[in-house]
Amino acid sequence: MKEHLYEIDLMRAFIILGVICVHNVSFYNVFNPGFSTPNAILDMLLTALHFTRESFMFITGLVLFITYYRKPFKATMFWKKRFLLIAIPYIFWTIAYILFAGTYLQHFDWSIPNLLGMIVKSLVTGNQFFLYYLLISMQLYVIFPLFVMMMKKTTNWHVWILIGSFFLELFLMWLNSGYLQNLNISHFPIVLKWLIQYRDRNLITYQFWFISGAFIAIYYQTIRGYIVKHTRLFVWSFLAMLAALWIHFAITRLILHVDYSMSNLVLQPFMIPYSMATTIVLWRAGIAWADNRHRASLRWFSSFVKFVAAASFGVFLVHPFALHFVEVFVYHVHPNTAMRMVLLPLSILFVYGVSIVLSNWIGKIPMISYVVGQKSKLPKLSSNLSRSL
Repeated sequence: MKEHLYEIDLMRAFIILGVICVHNVSFYNVFNPGFSTPNAILDMLLTALHFTRESFMFITGLVLFITYYRKPFKATMFWKKRFLLIAIPYIFWTIAYILFAGTYLQHFDWSIPNLLGMIVKSLVTGNQFFLYYLLISMQLYVIFPLFVMMMKKTTNWHVWILIGSFFLELFLMWLNSGYLQNLNISHFPIVLKWLIQYRDRNLITYQFWFISGAFIAIYYQTIRGYIVKHTRLFVWSFLAMLAALWIHFAITRLILHVDYSMSNLVLQPFMIPYSMATTIVLWRAGIAWADNRHRASLRWFSSFVKFVAAASFGVFLVHPFALHFVEVFVYHVHPNTAMRMVLLPLSILFVYGVSIVLSNWIGKIPMISYVVGQKSKLPKLSSNLSRSL
């Protein structure tokens, strides 16, 4: 039985907060004129928050390898367990998002053929809100038994595999940001066209984060001890990378006048070292909390972290609904710039809080809990009732 990694709980709680911050900041930033002061502030904040996708991938690889690397398991049992907890939410929320969008979109086609076509396409591409993460996770689950077998058979090559994976990731990000963005794929074969068009939800695009998570899981205690011993080095590395990231953004946006979507691109080479530095600092913060979580002064915070971490997958799935109502409210009241800057943190707290409560509530309903990735069983009949039946 594996030891519970409490440090990962803190990472989950704050990475999902980062995801919610990204989506709120992106929404509020559309009201700001380009190159205005509010626009520059939110641009810098948004750029700094673009580590969340990679951090989630890293945690996924780490937790899977912590759980399965050192114990025998059958691929069929693994697939049954994992796909039950991810395929059900994926299908359910894909349909839910489509139906919900139909209630507020004008001229929505409610015909059965259109709905079925939208559902099938969405399930194949993961294009409903942020479900691409679930689609990528399912791709990882398919190959995971082979992934584990490969790492076990290449024990002496783990460092070289990690280094090779890092440089492959740099190449893929360079390819994405420097070439594929404006590539005309209209005449490409359909398979290649789909691979390029939906590269942001392709397992290969994020291979380094899964491999680095696996590598750290295999040598967990050694690497954990090294990071604890050299905390200052990693904190200063993170601060240096953050400063460099902002300088890089300022140069590309303000001096080179690169398009906003390109200068703020998630899948670009510079985001790899920055996201890793941020992830390691979050991990170190999680370790610090895990080692002191029983202190009386941290009791309320520890309860909060455990509560949010348990509901984080559900928060990811339900928060688009809370975010939608924030957007409706803002469009209704037409706040000025100063008011929007006040509303932004309140909106983040609203979406975060509502999503946590809703996810936890759904997770307690027997059988329904599977839609937020929580196992449950139907309540057993009382012995008297069972005998009467």
